[in-house]
Amino acid sequence: MKTKGEAELERRLATGRESRASGIGYMIALLALSIIVSYLDRGVIAVLVPNLKRTFGLNDIEVSLLQGISFSLPFAIASLPVGRLVDRFNRRNIIVVGIVTWSVSTMMCGLAPSFWQLYAARAGIGIGEACLLPAAYSMVADSFKAEWRGRAMSILTVATAVGGGSSALLGGALLTLWNGAEVVHLPLVGAVETWRAVFLVAGTPGFPVALLMLAVREPRRNAPAAQQAEVSDFAGHALRNWRLFVPLYLAFSSIFFLSYAVALWSPSVLSRIYGFAAGTAGMASGSLQLGGSITGSILAGLIGDMLITRGSKYGRLRLWIIGLVPALLAALFLALPAAYFYLIGVGLAIFASGLLTAVSYPALYDAVAPSMRGRSLAVYLFLGNVLGFGGGTLGVALITEHVFANEMSINCSVALAVGGATFVAILMTIIMLRRYENARLVHQQENAAIYQHNGQEGANG
Repeated sequence: MKTKGEAELERRLATGRESRASGIGYMIALLALSIIVSYLDRGVIAVLVPNLKRTFGLNDIEVSLLQGISFSLPFAIASLPVGRLVDRFNRRNIIVVGIVTWSVSTMMCGLAPSFWQLYAARAGIGIGEACLLPAAYSMVADSFKAEWRGRAMSILTVATAVGGGSSALLGGALLTLWNGAEVVHLPLVGAVETWRAVFLVAGTPGFPVALLMLAVREPRRNAPAAQQAEVSDFAGHALRNWRLFVPLYLAFSSIFFLSYAVALWSPSVLSRIYGFAAGTAGMASGSLQLGGSITGSILAGLIGDMLITRGSKYGRLRLWIIGLVPALLAALFLALPAAYFYLIGVGLAIFASGLLTAVSYPALYDAVAPSMRGRSLAVYLFLGNVLGFGGGTLGVALITEHVFANEMSINCSVALAVGGATFVAILMTIIMLRRYENARLVHQQENAAIYQHNGQEGANG
């Protein structure tokens, strides 16, 4: 028979667990919503390429700079100091500042009177978005133990898929809605060119999301106080273990290259090579991005956590190796001369990208100490965006211009970019596999002990 005091204590503990779980659920939902909005803002430019070329007289290389380097280089440079801030300061507040910054910058894209001012506005989007992912994944990692972390992180990766696909869908839907009109009328703004209106509409959702984010509670950091106080030197650790981190980052970053080469150039391929209307090309590309990436991300979370729970050798990296197979098949289909083959290739490439990206984040965290998570992910995002986002978009344009010397061969350029990125990923995985497993086993024991010390198992149901 329980005493009255024992019953009251159990009631309070149960209430505390429910409150904590509810708070974590709200946090995950707001982080996912923030990611959707961020990817919408960064990616909507892909469906506006014909308009931008006409307005500013651009060639494919200049377009690739607007889509890629203008965003990815500022994003990458900002990610490094942001990663350090994430390991030290309130992560929710960092995210709020980032949301406001990229939302304002997206709207400024719609007001830019010249190529270079549009370039600068895209840089602002990159700087703002650099605040989001290191903080978001760090917050999730501190809220879930390793056996649940992949599924939790896959929700955020699904959000990137929804945002990336929605950017093409939204842009395509707006262009279709306005039915090829050169000018549209927006409330408070008045008459603007259609492509400018798309940017202005895309930039607005971030402001209410920033307000909602203020209600998210900062999770308790999943590391002992002494470890947090010293804030371990990740740069020194990575240099000492460069034989692991160099191939690991190159393998993971190559999937960024693959993903953005397909996602940002496919609307142009569909309209230029296969005669799709701009709005239809955007909606077709966006639909494939949504379906393929969401499916891949969900499977990555479920199967990756299952591999960790079962204690499988190489952990989540087993699934990473399997996920490279559809990427190879995608390169083949993208090069075949028919629209339906190209669309199959897009679906395979985006499915592989969703699966591999969703695996990469928890796989990286499995191999580093908790106090290094913000900076380890910041370095990943730095390289992923410079080599992947910037390289993927520019690479396709360079291959088209200097290898095929024919803008009507852009589908083959995309196929070559995907095949090359996949080959790099395979080679780097072979090189780092043994060292990755050694690091994972060391930090598996350390992470489990720290999580138990903090007493957070109840938050995971």
